[in-house]
Amino acid sequence: MTAPLPTANDPTLLKRSLDALKDLRARFEALESRGREPIAIIGLGCRIPGGGETPETLWKMLRGKVDAVSEVPADRWDLSRYYDADVATPGRMHMRYGAFLDAPDRFDPYFFGISPREAEQMDPQQRLFLEVAWHALEDAGLSAKALAGTDTGVFVGANGNDYLQLQLSEPQVLGTYSLVGGTNCIIPNRLSYLLDLRGPSMAFDTACSSSLVAVHQACQSLRHGESSTAIVGGLNLLLSPVVSVAHSKGLPLAPDGRCKTFDARADGYVRGEGCGVVVLKRLSDAIAAGDPVWAVIHGSAVNQDGLSNGLTAPNGGAQRAVIRKALERARLTGSEVGLIEAHGTGTSLGDPIEVEALSEIYGAAEGERRPCALGSIKTNIGHLEAGAGIVGILKVALSLKHGVIPANLHFQALNPHISLDGTRLYVPTESTPWTDPAERRYGAVSSFGAGGTNAHVVLGTLESARPEAAARPSVSGAERSHLLVLSARGRKALSNVARRLADHLTSGAGQHETLEDVCATAALRRTHHDHRVGLVVRTREEALQQLRALQQDVRPPGAWTGTAGRPGRPVFLFPAEPRLSGARLAALGRDCPVFAQALERCRGALQLGQGADGVGEHFAVQVALAELWRSWGVEPGAVLGQGVGEIAAAHVAGALSLEDAARVARACGALLAKGDAAAGALSAALAGLMPRPTAVPLYSADGTVLDGESLGAGAWTRCLRRPEQVSPGIEESLRAGHVLFVELGSEPVLTAPVEEAAARQGLTDVLAVSCLRGSQDALGAMLTSAAALHSAGLGLRLERLLAPHGHFLRLPTYPFERESFWFKERPVTMLASVRSTSLELPRAAVRDTPPEPARRPAEVRAPASPQLAGWAELPERERATKLRSLVHAEVARILKFDAARLDPKGGFFQMGMDSVMAGQLRNRLEQQLGRKFAVTVIFENPTVERLSRHLGTFVTPPPAPATPPREPQPLASQGLSPATGGGTDSIADLLARELEETSSISSKDHLS
Repeated sequence: MTAPLPTANDPTLLKRSLDALKDLRARFEALESRGREPIAIIGLGCRIPGGGETPETLWKMLRGKVDAVSEVPADRWDLSRYYDADVATPGRMHMRYGAFLDAPDRFDPYFFGISPREAEQMDPQQRLFLEVAWHALEDAGLSAKALAGTDTGVFVGANGNDYLQLQLSEPQVLGTYSLVGGTNCIIPNRLSYLLDLRGPSMAFDTACSSSLVAVHQACQSLRHGESSTAIVGGLNLLLSPVVSVAHSKGLPLAPDGRCKTFDARADGYVRGEGCGVVVLKRLSDAIAAGDPVWAVIHGSAVNQDGLSNGLTAPNGGAQRAVIRKALERARLTGSEVGLIEAHGTGTSLGDPIEVEALSEIYGAAEGERRPCALGSIKTNIGHLEAGAGIVGILKVALSLKHGVIPANLHFQALNPHISLDGTRLYVPTESTPWTDPAERRYGAVSSFGAGGTNAHVVLGTLESARPEAAARPSVSGAERSHLLVLSARGRKALSNVARRLADHLTSGAGQHETLEDVCATAALRRTHHDHRVGLVVRTREEALQQLRALQQDVRPPGAWTGTAGRPGRPVFLFPAEPRLSGARLAALGRDCPVFAQALERCRGALQLGQGADGVGEHFAVQVALAELWRSWGVEPGAVLGQGVGEIAAAHVAGALSLEDAARVARACGALLAKGDAAAGALSAALAGLMPRPTAVPLYSADGTVLDGESLGAGAWTRCLRRPEQVSPGIEESLRAGHVLFVELGSEPVLTAPVEEAAARQGLTDVLAVSCLRGSQDALGAMLTSAAALHSAGLGLRLERLLAPHGHFLRLPTYPFERESFWFKERPVTMLASVRSTSLELPRAAVRDTPPEPARRPAEVRAPASPQLAGWAELPERERATKLRSLVHAEVARILKFDAARLDPKGGFFQMGMDSVMAGQLRNRLEQQLGRKFAVTVIFENPTVERLSRHLGTFVTPPPAPATPPREPQPLASQGLSPATGGGTDSIADLLARELEETSSISSKDHLS
């Protein structure tokens, strides 16, 4: 039954109506507020000609009035072949100069899990954006783990495709990855794919305004709730002489190679290269997350010239309109802006039209006459075309942050068609202090596309949006141990990470950063790669000493280095002895409240005073240490107890409640103190004990896996006896696959037995650590063990291990290990040892694709081929070694890896292998070994070690004839394809054919 409609006499009607109106108004205001919310720039990344590889070095360039223009480098094209001062000469350019990056062919594909084979055909613009975006994310303090699966958007301005043009001019070099590697839409898509970003991923091509349009679209996406974070970039590379010839014929290039913006000598622009990236968040989100903020975007707008004097002619009216719209959205007037980064290409027509529009809106000297600077970074680095807008954003953001307006280069006399009289506009020829207070500091950026798409963005300082959000001071507490964690994708890179951090801490702002803030940023605001080191330090000086040692590839005392794997949860070891002293307990409790609170709970359950009972106190300390490890994110996968240590082990395993475990400890302690080892007395004291099933395996010292429910009153008499040797229990836990062990005691007494047992079983990846050591302060010892576990790959809640800190810092960015990659063929470097031990057919006889796309043979066991027979005749050890070498060499060949860099335990698909390469690898191995394998063999065995072991089952000697035939096994388990029979194709058949056809598409990709 529906509720009755209200009547006019209903006394609540008016109140409910008013409440509904208030609610609607509040919702409307919230939507409107969100639609205008300032956008925080939390990260910057760049690679700019002249050495601008970081925001800091870019700022030094701007302050130092660096002119990055040079003659066209010889590694781009032969200038003598293409240059002619006469622009009318067919097939020649009058472009002699440009702003060029060093070595655009160099890239670190291994860092991004891209194979060298694919990297060769990737446009260097895709490579450049990946590296600069990564640095921008590091600058923002956003790790790959934090971003994965989020609605982070990627927006990129790009319009050049020189690299694809170069490949298209030589059709014989085109390969599988040429088209995807050369398409601009893939620039943002590749980053989204690699980092698992789920928000919009879009490329924009509006010519010279592309990247500023990308900024505007990213801000809209954030304000509309489509994205929570946005990565925005723009870039340009000059790789093809033919494209530059076209530019020379149709666009105004300055003969002297300089953008003389606003100057009377303005006669065109000079082309430039580079990449800029910014990371954006809604300001409220950035402040809530504690993100450092470079600057704030208050408003932006995009429009079009429409029908004007010409398709590529600037339209002053449209420029005025887009500026006014951006200011309106920013809720500012033109008179409040103190710096304008103009489009400013330095053309005789474009500059006067732009300045006239700027003068009308920004030049009016109303009320307080605050000067407003006109500048253009194009005077330093040329015109980056699609990347021009984003580098303008970088310049203004840095100027706002530092409170300085950089000089505009190449300015001698104002263009006679420009008048600044009666305006507050001026052209700075030297760096000028920005005298406006931070809360009143605003700047603007313009970009105008050749096809008429215009963009304008208005920015301010953080204080201009949130005056109360000033940077918090650093917090330096009492001296204590700190954990500093660093990581890299390789050992050499790890040394460079240490060097960069040491250099940072001894120069510039880094000299004044606290150790607390440095450790917090390194732990919580960086991606943790596989090669890791953990340092436990008490002072900055100690940290610097250890970093300098690591820089020299020397592991300092107490540091833990390792390669992260997937070790699983550790075994907690509970020894019977020795006991922890009161002074060290108190110190650990002061530094770790979780430990102190757990210790008090246990003492309360024991109903004993501190130190009144040795067994009880030992139990309480071990349980409290386990609680501390759990608070740090370390959960046991199993537990092992020795003697009275079994009591804490049983509780931690879940077999006994805290109250029952305390009863056992109290009773055992009382009897041992009396010298009474009578089982009857203990059973009587423990009557009513209620054991329960364990949550994790509980090992006894003798190797028995104990049933939790069996730990009743009669099970604890062994605690009254002399503690047993723990080796049998350790041996059993190792056989169960455990490789990490954490000893919960005051001295490392069980770590040595673990290491000895591992050696007896031939295990090399076992790690045993102890909580405490007599020679080290309690917290320092715990952090050292945590460093070891982190280096092994165990996921710790690092935020729980840190001292209180003030704010996050901008630490040095990752040192990529770049190599040269180009689309033309180059030989694959192979290890001599690998090459000499592999049983290879002559190279001409080995193909990457099968001789014919036929179905797989129906028989389960293929007849032994001559190659297979040769393998089977080898001694077992030699056969295994040579097979591993063959697989190693073939994987390196397919991926085009230097074999020395190929990790035998590394996943193929994490190194850039795809289904095409997997099919080609299978084909080559089939020809080398003379038999067929399942289409899924590479996917199911995706490392050199696993694939070698699997293939080894097919090259063993055949059984003797007298051996009874084995029952047929499932075909997939033998690494063979199912029989096709005469009916419908199986799924495996279809997949096999698809992989074979795909791997046959490009003859270029067949390895010679």
